[in-house]
Amino acid sequence: MKQTRKNEDHMLIADAKKGSMEAFESLVRKYQKSIYYLCRIMTGTHQSADDLSQETFVNAYFSLSSFKEGTNFFPWIRKIAVNKTLNYLKKRKREFPLDRSTSEKTLNPGPQVNDKPLDTLHIQELNTKLRESIHGLPDEMKSVFVLKVFEDMSYKEISDTLNIPLGTVMSRLNRARQRLKSSLSEFLRGGTK
Repeated sequence: MKQTRKNEDHMLIADAKKGSMEAFESLVRKYQKSIYYLCRIMTGTHQSADDLSQETFVNAYFSLSSFKEGTNFFPWIRKIAVNKTLNYLKKRKREFPLDRSTSEKTLNPGPQVNDKPLDTLHIQELNTKLRESIHGLPDEMKSVFVLKVFEDMSYKEISDTLNIPLGTVMSRLNRARQRLKSSLSEFLRGGTK
C-alpha cells in the first residue's frame, strides 16, 4: 500500500511539473493536514500554522523543478515546512498561543466514560502545562522534540531535515526532555507551578 501511495505521488508530481494545477491540488489535499499539524505544534497558534502551511505549499509549487525524481514527496515538503516554521519562530522569537487547544489527537485524550471529574480536570491541567512547557522550549530544542515525538521521525531523518549532525539531534532531544521533566515535575508532585 505504501508503494502504491508513493507511485501515486510520483505520477501527481510528474503531472504538476508539466503544469497540471489539479495534480498539485491533489498533493495539497493529501498532505495539508499533516503539514498544518506540524506547523501548529511548533508555533502553538492556528493562524500561524495556517499561514505557514499555505506558504509551504506555495513554496513547494514554485520549487517543483528542484524536486528529485524517485524521492518521497512528504519528507521533502515536511522539510520545507520545518524550515519555514523555524524561520518564522526566529523572526517572531516566541509567540504564546491565544487559544489553549492543540491537537486533540496527541495531547488530550479527552474524558473517558469511567473517569471521575477530578481525574478529567487533572488530565486537562496536565495537557495545558505540557503544551506551555513545549512552547517554552528554545526553538532548536522544540523543533527536534516535535519532529521526534509528534512526527515519529528517526534521529537520522531529523538530522537530514534540520541539516544538523546526528549527535546534535540526540543532545537537543535529551536537553528538551530534561527541561520538560523539570518543568512538569512540580506539577506532577501536586504543585501548581
